[in-house]
Amino acid sequence: MAPIILEGNNLGQRHRHYNTLLKTALASNQGETLGKVSHDDNDIDNFLKIDIASHNRDVNYILEVLKCKDLLYVTRVIKKSRWLITDDKYSHIVNPKYLHTELFPYMMSKAKYKLGLHIRLHLRDEKRVKQFYNYFKQLDRRAATKWLQYCPLQFALNEVRDHAVDVSESTLKRLCRRTVQFLEKYAVSSEVFEWDKEDHLQKVNFLIRHNTEEYLNVRDSCSRSYTQHLKDKHLKIIMKTCPQRIIKNFYHYFYTVKYSNLVKYMDKESIKHFLLECSEGLSLSIFGRDFDFLIHFLIKIEYSDKIEVLKAFYETTSGVDYEGPDGLNLFFSAMQDNAPFNSLCVFRWYQCMPFDVAFYEVKKLLQNELESDVRMSMLNTLVICAGSNIENTYVLLKYFNDRHINEPHKVKKSFVYEILSHFAIYKFDSETWKILDDIFFSMEVYMDSSLSVTKCVEAIIVYKTIHDQIVPEKVENKFKFETLKSYKNKLNAIDSEKLFQYLYKIQATKVKEATALTKKEFTDCVKILENTMKLLADWNKNIINYPMLLSKIQDVINIKEKQNWDIDLSSIYNLHKPWRQYFFDESLKLYPSKLTLLNVLKHNQSILKMYHKEVDFIRYNDIIQLVLSKLKIYWSDTLAKEWTNDYLSQLHESGKQKNPIHNVAVLLNQKDFLNISKQYIPQESKINWQEADEVEYYCRKYFASNIYRVRPLPATDTVLLFAKGIHRKLSVISYVTTLENISNFDLEEHMSKLISVPLFLQKHGIRIAFAKLTVENLIPTFETIWKSTKSHSIQTYLFLNTYNLLCEQSRKSRILKQWKMLQIFIDNLSVSVNPKIYEKMCHVSKVPEIIQSEYFMKAYVYFKTLPRNLAVKYTDNIIVESEKSIIFLDEKFMEEVGLGSIDEFANESSQLIRLFARYLLLITDKKTVLDIYQRRVKPVLYKKDCYSIENSKELIDNIFRNLLDHVTRNRTIPWTLVKRMFDDFKEKLSFPEDYVFIRTWELTCDLMEILERNISTNVLKKSEGIDGILNTNVLSAFGKACLKHLQKDIKSLAFPIPAFECVMRTLHLKLDFSLKHMLQIYKHMLGDQSTVESYFIVQKLLPEQCLWDDDIINLKKEIIEILCTHPSKEFRIICRRYFHHNLKQDVKLKCGELLA
Repeated sequence: MAPIILEGNNLGQRHRHYNTLLKTALASNQGETLGKVSHDDNDIDNFLKIDIASHNRDVNYILEVLKCKDLLYVTRVIKKSRWLITDDKYSHIVNPKYLHTELFPYMMSKAKYKLGLHIRLHLRDEKRVKQFYNYFKQLDRRAATKWLQYCPLQFALNEVRDHAVDVSESTLKRLCRRTVQFLEKYAVSSEVFEWDKEDHLQKVNFLIRHNTEEYLNVRDSCSRSYTQHLKDKHLKIIMKTCPQRIIKNFYHYFYTVKYSNLVKYMDKESIKHFLLECSEGLSLSIFGRDFDFLIHFLIKIEYSDKIEVLKAFYETTSGVDYEGPDGLNLFFSAMQDNAPFNSLCVFRWYQCMPFDVAFYEVKKLLQNELESDVRMSMLNTLVICAGSNIENTYVLLKYFNDRHINEPHKVKKSFVYEILSHFAIYKFDSETWKILDDIFFSMEVYMDSSLSVTKCVEAIIVYKTIHDQIVPEKVENKFKFETLKSYKNKLNAIDSEKLFQYLYKIQATKVKEATALTKKEFTDCVKILENTMKLLADWNKNIINYPMLLSKIQDVINIKEKQNWDIDLSSIYNLHKPWRQYFFDESLKLYPSKLTLLNVLKHNQSILKMYHKEVDFIRYNDIIQLVLSKLKIYWSDTLAKEWTNDYLSQLHESGKQKNPIHNVAVLLNQKDFLNISKQYIPQESKINWQEADEVEYYCRKYFASNIYRVRPLPATDTVLLFAKGIHRKLSVISYVTTLENISNFDLEEHMSKLISVPLFLQKHGIRIAFAKLTVENLIPTFETIWKSTKSHSIQTYLFLNTYNLLCEQSRKSRILKQWKMLQIFIDNLSVSVNPKIYEKMCHVSKVPEIIQSEYFMKAYVYFKTLPRNLAVKYTDNIIVESEKSIIFLDEKFMEEVGLGSIDEFANESSQLIRLFARYLLLITDKKTVLDIYQRRVKPVLYKKDCYSIENSKELIDNIFRNLLDHVTRNRTIPWTLVKRMFDDFKEKLSFPEDYVFIRTWELTCDLMEILERNISTNVLKKSEGIDGILNTNVLSAFGKACLKHLQKDIKSLAFPIPAFECVMRTLHLKLDFSLKHMLQIYKHMLGDQSTVESYFIVQKLLPEQCLWDDDIINLKKEIIEILCTHPSKEFRIICRRYFHHNLKQDVKLKCGELLA
């Protein structure tokens, strides 16, 4: 059957022709004899088959196309077959199980992702969406949350609550468009970091419009909400619906709102009350005594209220008579003494005063000020005070003209520019303008001068133009092009047109006078044209009404072509998009690019014949893949063939192969492209550069690097044909892209050939296989590669990727399979492997918990087989890394391997001590632990050499460090072991030399005994963590035990206070108590007022500052109150002096934290 040929002069006409053919085919029931999609047919033939099958809902045909290797056809069928997703009739196909077992393994990777995305975007049946979510959450919970948007509401809410940490910003945004409840569920999660909540809140601030209260409830509950900026549109909504949320909790919003915006939504009375309330709070009186904060609010209230508010904020103003001579100046000076964060000049405060008051006071200051910069700031302050009042402006201008006309130029310029920025000068009456004009004369605006007075020139032009006055020539000459579009909406229609006509007249004169005899003149002419077009665009004029301008543009195009100048004209074409239609015929000359070429195909392909030079420039020098794709589909019989022949003719021209080969790969089908490329497959492994053909070399190079672009995707065997000799590196991109895109089924077939793939490509194959295939398919091939390869690089890559993949797994079945493969690698490791493998093996804590102990023992046994220097290094490292992560150690392993060198305790320090300490704690059977202790530890304790003593102390320290962590994890108390070790080791110690060590151990034994009693009488959940173990009862009993030992030491020690203080610090450090737990212990040590020594110790032990945590700050306050109420008057005085500063600092810093 002859291929279908589309007719039409542009893309739209050819689309319409195709639609006609499709309607005819559907009317004639052509679907009954529908042939398979063939890559030998052209794209239109195959499109027609796909569209007919989609219309007839031919499911089997659609599924076959989905498995094909041409992404264009797969994309077409996905787009046309939405019914397959939305219709419940086909739920037996569009469900996770069928897709992942029957369809996805045979689909190209990109096709699979496209279909998955299409399903997620269009499937609305809640039950079916829930199936997909439940399936994907087993693979990747974070990616699975994207399916929650269309799950049953309550189910989705529960999932967000339980797994909030996996919800991304974009996912939460989509969920919140459904209901604000998702934000509330997300915010209550304790797993999410506060800074993440802050970022997520910013993403969903659209909720403020319809769920203001709910959004603010969540926002205010976040500790970092004070860093979230509120946009003006959101602030407006809040101030209209619930203004008290901001007014009453302003410390939450101090740094997040623009004060100038906030004040717009408050009346005078409410501003006054708001500021007085702010002055009462410590935090806002510190941070609120800021000019930039107060000035916005003070401007809006009455004069007497301003003074009252400032007095409330600044204590140093009390007693100052602000109504007397120089009263306000003295008042503001007194304020500065109480404003440590402000270093501004006093006169700036006059900005909030009425103009008459400020004018009177600042004039006096100006008389005595010698610094020109300060005078300039004072004058600018008066401009701000004048506001938009025309009378105040007149008074100020007259004063300046009379008293300051001889100021330096920079002062006059600053003053005038401030005037121009605050007032609409075109509204000035003639008298006011006359004064301003006199100032302009004094600034030499009307003279030939090098002084920069741009704004003044613009002001003169605007005023004189709309008042029908002539603009002086010297002023006009100083005018630097500006469209002055800011005046377009400010002026009325008549004045606006006057100003535009004046500006256009200037530009039109320049356009007419512009010549283009040289390159520089040509460039200047183009710039003039750009400016003129910009003027028209900014003033909403249509260029078609200005034929002179269009004619000049055509002249420019002709001159460029005649002179053959390489000057860019794209700025003319791209300046205003609606005008491109007027330049369509010249578009390829103005902007020769792939976008213009595509636009020509859309509207009139015949133009291509008129501009051969420009078209050749684009197609031979640019990457025009989209254009070529259109040609291949819609002009396969004409333009596609012509361009293909032109590109092929370029292959034999030296240095011109890159773009032609790239473009031919897009234009030709796979069969034709491979037929051409066969003659360039390298045969030799090396090139003799003396005899090498340069053209052939470049052809091989670019065929190797572009073969993956052809449709359908070529086989990996074909790509590997180019991976030879010097060209092998050039084939990497084609090989990698092909592997990434082929189906998993094809990749599994390729895995058996991976062993014979060149080494430089093998690593890429391994990486892609890890990403796409399951462990079951990887193990046989990777085991063979591991055993057969001599490349340490490949072995390292295999090991590190297997380890990383193992650490990322959460499902038990996958963990065990990955671990099986890693065991194979460890069993076959050689001594000369890359040290990176050894370093990675030491990271036990990253391995999934269910295999952690087994992994540790496997790695430890292997390290023991290394040469001594390496064995010591890596066994020590793995013990350190695993110290707090191992939850089980096999007794047989410890007997045969771990404890085999326990005699090292008596020789030199060893990390084995850490392992042994951990092991002793993990043994739950008292008989077993005492037996090991008797055989292994006790003999060392009785040795008196220095190594034995020091290492015994090290063992004990390690047991101490791990005690609380062990109890928290396992809910078992090794009290028997700790007590027995202490009783035996005590004989080697002397009192009082080893007082701190002895007392620390005794208190540890007491703690273990207390914990054992507490756990036996209370059922504790593991989720309660350390706070569940060290509850109030335990800490209370332990604090009393500490007090009891202190009372005993008071009788036997000469200096009990510093000694026992050292004991408590040692306990804090070695048992790794949190600060909160230590404070609770200190509190209960104060149970006996007769033991004043305990009060002195607690006073010294209390931290100077307790930042960020309210519970800790409150607990510290309680302790300070107890200390300060001791009967001893001398002690109370010491306490109050010592803690007065600290307590104040804590409060200040807590407030500061809220505003940081």
